[in-house]
Amino acid sequence: MNERGVDDCGLRVCSEPLRRPLSAAADAHVGVWDSGDADFSGGMSGDATDPEATEIPSATPADRPSRPKEAALRRGEVVVLLPALNEEGAIGHVIDRIPRQALAVQGYDVSVWVVDGQSTDRTMEIARERGASTYVQTGTGKGNAMRQALDHLLAQSRMRNPHADQFFVMLDADGSYPAEEITRFVEILESGGDIVLGSRMDGPMAEGAMSDMNRLGNRLLSRLATLLFHVPVTDVCTGMWGFRDDAVRGGGLVAEGFDLEADLFASACERKIRIREVPIQYGARIGEPKLVPLRTGLVIAWRLLMRRLARPATESFRPQSSSAATPEEAA
Repeated sequence: MNERGVDDCGLRVCSEPLRRPLSAAADAHVGVWDSGDADFSGGMSGDATDPEATEIPSATPADRPSRPKEAALRRGEVVVLLPALNEEGAIGHVIDRIPRQALAVQGYDVSVWVVDGQSTDRTMEIARERGASTYVQTGTGKGNAMRQALDHLLAQSRMRNPHADQFFVMLDADGSYPAEEITRFVEILESGGDIVLGSRMDGPMAEGAMSDMNRLGNRLLSRLATLLFHVPVTDVCTGMWGFRDDAVRGGGLVAEGFDLEADLFASACERKIRIREVPIQYGARIGEPKLVPLRTGLVIAWRLLMRRLARPATESFRPQSSSAATPEEAA
C-alpha cells in the first residue's frame, strides 16, 4: 500500500470507521440474456481480497439474513441500474458495453434496469430494444428516481428470494463511465465490500471529459465529505457505485436530485458500512450535460452538511402511490 492509501490492486481502503448505505435487487428473469452485438470486454479476475488491506471490523447487521448453504452453490444476482433522462444518443452504447455474458458465465443472473426521468426522446424505446427493463419515475430529479426504483426492486427481491446474494451497480447512462468494470465491482462486493465507488480522480480521464471548474468542485466537495465524516474519499460525486442489497435497506436516503451520491456516501458513513474506492477511467459524455455546476455543487455541499448535522431517520423511501411510478419488464 502506497502513501496515498492505494494498494497494489488499485483499491483504496478507508482507514477510518466505515459506514453503511445503498442497494436493491431486481428481477432475475428479465430478458437481458441476448448478447446481440455487445462488446463483452469485461471479465472476472481472481480473488479481489487484498491481503495488505486494512479492513475495519464491523458486526454483521441484524437486517442481513443468514445465507443458507444451498445458496452458496450459486453466485447470486447482479442488477445494473442506469438512471437516464433523454439519453437516446448514449443509452444503447452503454447497455451494449455491460458484460452480461461474462457475468452469466460466472454464475450470476443479470438484469438491466433503465431508471427513466420521463424522457421525451427515444431513450426508452432504445433501452427496450436492447432487452433492458424500464422504470419511469414520478416527479423529477435523479435522487427521487433512484429511491423509487430501489424501493420497488428491493420489495420484489424480498418476496422472491430473501436469501440470495444480490449486487447492484449504478452508473450514469451518458456513456462516460466504464460499464466493462462492472465485473470488478461485483468481485469486490462478493469479497466482502458493502459499497464500492469508482474514483474518476484516481483514474485516467479523457481530454475534455471534465472541466477545470468541475474538477476543482469535485475535489473540494470530496475534501468536505472527508472532513465531515472522517472517511477518506477522493470522488464523492462519482456516478458509478456498487452496493449489496442489504447495504441500502434502511439507509434513510433523502436526496431528490444530483445530491444522490453525497446522500449515499453520508448514509454509509453514518451506518459504518464497509466502503472501498477504486480508480476508473472516465470518458467524455455523449450529449449535452444536464447539471449546472455551481448550483449543483451548493446542493451537494448542503446535503453533506445536513446529513452530518441532522442525521435523518433511517427509513427507506416509499412512493406515495404504488401507481405513480411505472415499472416495466423487458419484452
